[in-house]
Amino acid sequence: MRTFICDSCSSALYFENDTCLACGQKVGFHPAEMTMRTIAAAAATGARQCRNWTQYGACNWFTTARPGTVSDYCTACEMNDVVPDLADLRRRALWTETERAKRRVIFSLLQLRLPLFGLGAKRPLRFRLLADERVDTGAVDPPNQQPFHMGHDNGSLTLDVGEADDAHREAIRKRMHEPYRTMLGHLRHEVGHYYWYVLVDGTAWLPAFRALFGNEQNNYEAALRSHYESGPPNAWRQWFVSAYASAHPWEDFAETWAHYVHMLDTLETASASTLAIGGRAIASPLPLVAARRFGDILEAWRPLCISLNQLNRSMGMRDAYPFAATERTIEKLTFVHEVVLRATLGDALRGNHRAPTTAHAAPVQFH
Repeated sequence: MRTFICDSCSSALYFENDTCLACGQKVGFHPAEMTMRTIAAAAATGARQCRNWTQYGACNWFTTARPGTVSDYCTACEMNDVVPDLADLRRRALWTETERAKRRVIFSLLQLRLPLFGLGAKRPLRFRLLADERVDTGAVDPPNQQPFHMGHDNGSLTLDVGEADDAHREAIRKRMHEPYRTMLGHLRHEVGHYYWYVLVDGTAWLPAFRALFGNEQNNYEAALRSHYESGPPNAWRQWFVSAYASAHPWEDFAETWAHYVHMLDTLETASASTLAIGGRAIASPLPLVAARRFGDILEAWRPLCISLNQLNRSMGMRDAYPFAATERTIEKLTFVHEVVLRATLGDALRGNHRAPTTAHAAPVQFH
């Protein structure tokens, strides 16, 4: 995430700001311009405060209506098909935190110029943000009568806003034996499912995907059931970015996608903060260009990742990034990078594109 500048007083602004602390002006993010604006400057372009900003204080984006549409909502909030009962203050607070993470995800997608409103016959990205009875009971295990199932279905992402509660999410993390669990990571993972559906499914990428990740036609429900009953294979760290990625090729891609975006966003933030390691300034990987291979991004990521983990340990906290890259996971991350490059640069990449090599990679075996 980059740092922004107030158009009233030229002071630094950050993505979550709704007020400039230097001059007191109300500010927000203008998605059409990909920058922060004061309300007066945004109004001059015809933009207004998102309805979720004025009504609930749950947003800091300005509206940007697409051609032929008029909306009281910003680009991110307009994607919601369902939200929890906002008259319930507990649910509203969890929804507000969920929206905060979602806006960062949508910013990344806008910055990468990835399709948000479908592609060809593929449907637009939509969100169903719901809350089950655990919000009221404090339980960790899903209720016996599960009212909804989280995940992706033809462009629609169903998410539990209860994950925005730190204590609840930490309890689930421990029950699932996960080293890391955040609402932002959860959203990036689910968006990864969407982009498999939009950018890989039914495209020329599918053979290379299957060579690296496995055959997505394997029974998904049976694979997840096996994962939860038996756990990941013993050697999962050699092949997957996370234990959950070993459950099924779809989950492998979604986890790899989330880790790739983690890297891009963290490196951009470090660059915007003018961080340097060993006297070498950290360069932002954004905007993506064809000349910058994933290996260049990984070379910048490794020392930053080590430093982040060491800093966290100095504060008595868990590693910020408790994962390791192997030859196989780097191949998968490179695949995601190439898919994003093609979607971002399109014809500008023609003639300069090389699909990731998979000739030496053995097919993934699922238990």
